[in-house]
Amino acid sequence: MANQELKKKRMLTYFIKATQDIMSKEGITGVTLRKVADGAGYNIATLYNYFEDLDHVILYASLKYLSLYNKKVENSLKGCSSAKEGFFIMWDVFCEISFQYPDAFHQIFFNKHSGSLESICTRYYELFPEELPNTADTLYPIFSNYQLSARNLMPLRKLFEEEHRSLEQIDTVSELIVSAYHHLLHTQLTQKKQTPEDIKYYTEKMNHYICFILNLYPQ
Repeated sequence: MANQELKKKRMLTYFIKATQDIMSKEGITGVTLRKVADGAGYNIATLYNYFEDLDHVILYASLKYLSLYNKKVENSLKGCSSAKEGFFIMWDVFCEISFQYPDAFHQIFFNKHSGSLESICTRYYELFPEELPNTADTLYPIFSNYQLSARNLMPLRKLFEEEHRSLEQIDTVSELIVSAYHHLLHTQLTQKKQTPEDIKYYTEKMNHYICFILNLYPQ
């Protein structure tokens, strides 16, 4: 049984790394099941023993970009003086990274397999533990919640508590913020190329959206 599990982990790693290599060279649109299978050194039939379809493979491979965010935001929040400041920093960094790789982040959070994100992330970090956030870090409770709504709600709650806002509408506020982000991410997906100017513009736009939404629910 232990040998079977080791074999499964090894095979998953081969296919995920092959997919990530293709994504780095050709982008997500260049990924096909045949290319992934060939890159891993196996046939498509073997690949289907471990993944449901192409989107399933790509979601796994896209998680390396989420790790980029985890590392950058950890450094960006050092010296942060308030929950509100931290909340905006987290979203700024998230937008900077995700708008640079919109296809990958759309696959992670808005893909047909995103409902299984928690189990997929758990499996991924078993294969690539070096990418796992530091469990001793104060941000770990946020990083370890894989659904975007949960990631947003936890720091938002701290902001509400800091400003003595009523928590009655916090779920609605969180949903509106995530919906605004989804809209901007979709806009980025229509761009053929993400320029630094575009990323800055849409990151600032997200910042404005958050300010507007928060002001709808005054202290």
